[in-house]
Amino acid sequence: MDKSLGFIKNLLYIVFVFSLTFLFGLVIKLEINMPLQLIIVSFVSLIVKFFILNPIILYGLLIISFIAVLAINHYIMPIISPFLERLYFLFSNIIKNFQGKEKIVPENIFIFWGLILIILSLYTAYILFRDKSIYFLLPVYMGFYLYYWYSYYDQALWMLIIFAACFLILFGLTKYSKQKEKVHESKSINIERLYSPWVTTTVNYSILIVILALLLPKSNDYIRWNWLQNKVYAYFPFVENLRSYGVYRRESGEATLFDFESTGFQTESSKLGGPVALSNKKIMTIRGEDVKYLRGNIKHTYTGHSWETQKMEYKDYDLAEDFSNISSEDKKLYYTSTDIKITNHNFASTTLFSPLVPELINFNESSSVKVNYDYSLIFAKGVYDNEVYFIRALKPLPYGKLTHMGIDNKKSYIPYPAKYLQLPDDKITNRTRSIVYDLTHDKENDFEKAKAIEDYLRNNFKYNLNVETVPENYDFVDYFLFEEKEGYCTYFASSMAVMLRLAHIPSRYIEGYLVQDKIENGVYAVRQDDAHAWVEAFIEPVGWMTFEATPEYPIESRMEDFKPIESSSNSQSDETIDDNNRRRNLEDKRENNIQLDIGIGDIDTKIDTNDNAKKLFNTILIIAIAIILSIIPIKFIVGFIIYRYGEYKARKLNNNARIVYLYNQIVNLIALLGFPQKSGETHYEYAKRVIYKFYDYEKIDIKKITDIFVKSKYSTVISSNEEVAELLEYRTILEKRAKHYLGRRKYYFKKYVNRG
Repeated sequence: MDKSLGFIKNLLYIVFVFSLTFLFGLVIKLEINMPLQLIIVSFVSLIVKFFILNPIILYGLLIISFIAVLAINHYIMPIISPFLERLYFLFSNIIKNFQGKEKIVPENIFIFWGLILIILSLYTAYILFRDKSIYFLLPVYMGFYLYYWYSYYDQALWMLIIFAACFLILFGLTKYSKQKEKVHESKSINIERLYSPWVTTTVNYSILIVILALLLPKSNDYIRWNWLQNKVYAYFPFVENLRSYGVYRRESGEATLFDFESTGFQTESSKLGGPVALSNKKIMTIRGEDVKYLRGNIKHTYTGHSWETQKMEYKDYDLAEDFSNISSEDKKLYYTSTDIKITNHNFASTTLFSPLVPELINFNESSSVKVNYDYSLIFAKGVYDNEVYFIRALKPLPYGKLTHMGIDNKKSYIPYPAKYLQLPDDKITNRTRSIVYDLTHDKENDFEKAKAIEDYLRNNFKYNLNVETVPENYDFVDYFLFEEKEGYCTYFASSMAVMLRLAHIPSRYIEGYLVQDKIENGVYAVRQDDAHAWVEAFIEPVGWMTFEATPEYPIESRMEDFKPIESSSNSQSDETIDDNNRRRNLEDKRENNIQLDIGIGDIDTKIDTNDNAKKLFNTILIIAIAIILSIIPIKFIVGFIIYRYGEYKARKLNNNARIVYLYNQIVNLIALLGFPQKSGETHYEYAKRVIYKFYDYEKIDIKKITDIFVKSKYSTVISSNEEVAELLEYRTILEKRAKHYLGRRKYYFKKYVNRG
């Protein structure tokens, strides 16, 4: 029966470990089929169990391995340095994954899964085979099952059911073993007492499992209470990252083009303005510097109550292919370059978000990206939850510098310019036309006109999210300028785009996101309520520029009053030449090192080239290994010294005190053999309980030893030398038995290292 119970316990142990490591494998996309995973888990978990029960063997193997590695590294080939480099790469990747900065790279997936398997096996084996409370399994296992189920891994629900069933069996086995021990001690068999805990547990846990099954949703057609949901997200943001119903996952969702209505700033796609329903939901993490505006939709046609996108020709470009249509010389003169990494969170879209002038896109897929004149970017396969894409973008220099450097972009260069000047003549009111004329008629150029319109909107209108729906038969811009006089980004951006067109300046209405929530240096969170609308206008001679009419947000520096250091009228200033030379050198260096991180894959999953960080990591690792390998020898030496010193002191004690010392050692030896004294148990109760295992040895038994101990400790009678000799002899007998039962190696380990 004991062998059967041991087999069942081992089987439950393997099932526990497999159920959770299988889920981990799904999450990190481990490409090993289930039967092979089960074989690996069984093998590794049983090895881990063996070492948990025989730690001294593990320690010996570690010592031998360490010596072998040192010998190979010295006499055959260097392996320590490459090993440490690989280890650094692995753990830096794992740490960044925990921080949400990157995925586990393919070459680390199996190793990472193996580490999880070993750690989980250690924890589970320690609980099960070191006789710890099995309730310690619940928070780890149940916590992960529920988390992954809420993260839309439906397999987690099945694993939870398997775990619950196995835990029920384990619970019953534990109760059965304890009850069996009590029955054996009482020398009477009570079937009702033996099996009632099993029946009670079965009923209780069956009811619990049924309740859980009834509570969990059965389909994706769940009830949506948007108001309540937004309240919960506002006070408990982590809830938003839980059960997503698969709509943002590649396996079960379907990515679509970005729609401003989904942000909450627009309740209807066909109508501007009105009440908002914002969410604090995190949708992207941005890694990069000098990023503010992420463009999503570019719209051209104003209807009087909405904006629409005109159809434009898209061209297909390979990933990592330059689609900017800007010459290398112009890039070096008029732009700075920046690399951006965008990670989606509970968000799926075929629209790729980017700054004004994207240069190239990369993604961990073999596909192409569609690009039109407006730099509207579409990735047909879509980017889903926890997926990443990379952008290299060109940021134009400020307006003042560009005009000084002689840039010359003309409106005539715009293909189909009429779409950027379109206005519904029957909708635009005379008072709107009049205010634009008053603002711009005396300005010298388009930039001054655009700046005047921007300043007018920023200085004379109030930013307010709490506005009413625009009445029917009103032009949206006219109502804002002359009736409402307050609103949010769509009000300001629409008004500026229309007013620019009335001043004969091409404009386009942009919807996207503002990058402003800084997490750490170079890392930003983008949330749904960071959605924004702004304007781009074509300003001769610099080309398309971003304008910010919404007073809530700052304007980027344009350096319109830029004045270089005086130089001859026919040449650039020394300062400008130096700036250009520095920029050229930087770009040349980038081109010479054309193995762009972004051009060959994940820019953040390469081995960190910071030598100091690597050296520090390697030093810490070597010190940690040395400490681990020296723990047991140090504990052995300390334990040996303490034991010998105790023996030396005991020999100098009087007989009564020495008997107390010897009795405590005898109790420790009996505990070592698997029969420790229970809390609250008297010495005689303890002797009565274990006497059947520790019968007479040459007419000495534990009951007699207990009599001698009690008399010596609790009476004034002086114990004899013969009684001391009896305890010494009994201790010697138990020591021999322990060595035989445990083995000499394990006996000395427990005696000097793992002292209880």
